[in-house]
Amino acid sequence: MTSVVVVGASGGVGRASAATLARRGQRVLGLDRHGPVHDQGASHGETRIVRKAYFEGAGYVPLLLRSYELWQELGLLTATGGLFLGEPGSRVLEGSRATAVAHDLAHEVLTAAEVTARFPAMTPPGATLALYEADAGFVSPEQAVRAQLDRAASAGAELHHGEPVLSWAAGPAGVRATTAVGTYDAGALVLAPGKWAGELVDLPLPLRVEPRLMHWFDPPGGAEAFAPDRFPVWIWERADGTAPYGAPAAAGRAGGVKAAVHHSPVRAPADWTADQLGDLLAPLLPGLGRSLARSVECTYTLTPDEDFVVGCHPRHERVVLACGFSGHGFKFTPVLGEVLADLAVDGATAYDLALLSPQRFVEV
Repeated sequence: MTSVVVVGASGGVGRASAATLARRGQRVLGLDRHGPVHDQGASHGETRIVRKAYFEGAGYVPLLLRSYELWQELGLLTATGGLFLGEPGSRVLEGSRATAVAHDLAHEVLTAAEVTARFPAMTPPGATLALYEADAGFVSPEQAVRAQLDRAASAGAELHHGEPVLSWAAGPAGVRATTAVGTYDAGALVLAPGKWAGELVDLPLPLRVEPRLMHWFDPPGGAEAFAPDRFPVWIWERADGTAPYGAPAAAGRAGGVKAAVHHSPVRAPADWTADQLGDLLAPLLPGLGRSLARSVECTYTLTPDEDFVVGCHPRHERVVLACGFSGHGFKFTPVLGEVLADLAVDGATAYDLALLSPQRFVEV
């Protein structure tokens, strides 16, 4: 019998868990409604920022430190340095600094003038400060998914693409997943279904699915100043609470310079046009311009507190949940692969998951 069925095996977290389980000697069946690498969720977009000084909360750092080790093992981390900017008192700046101090992470706090001296393409407004993290950088989500696919397949995982799970059931003897093709029995079930979590997890989780647009700009003066060896990953919290982010021109001028809005109280992040985003970023990146090379949609599945949902199902100990990554989960995918494998096989993990527990939203 199959040891573990993984639902969502084409996404970053599902693929990492399938690969980890198979490499640990488990018989794994991975099911996904999409192909091996797709753009229908949140595991695409050329670059994903990786950072340790986490403004979202210091509780994530143990997971991040292990994730860094695994990204380096995979050979997929490009270290560019990272700037996390805002005025004094802003969440991005102060949260990043608090986490860096709490975990003794290497960092610097730079003035606006010091940022420009180090990165000439970036000209923050005068009151802005930046936490600089030299270890920050990016990974390619497409390359990461392919790498985990290769690992899973080479370790013997059976992967069924284009086969969505319609329903599942769990009992004392194991679990059963049903698709239009067949029924599969296993000892445990990992549910990492992305934006379809609301349909599959069998819990009243308060998840909200929202589109986001990622843009790649074609700078009028060329992309050289935005190359990975000259330009960092960044997140900038403006005074009005709008938080755009961006990455270097990872594919050269033909690929463009990536920028998008993560959060905004002004308008929905997906509603920012290229001109509006260009205007928003002009004080910070005057050389970016307004000309678009391309735009791509991705999907956030948000929890009310924007912390993940990771843990054993409150009502079914053989079922493991991973969803609600709220637009900041991809950097964790390799370590979450280990966490989900721990939970599926042993029912426990060495990591403290209290922050991420499904039970914070569900009465058991």
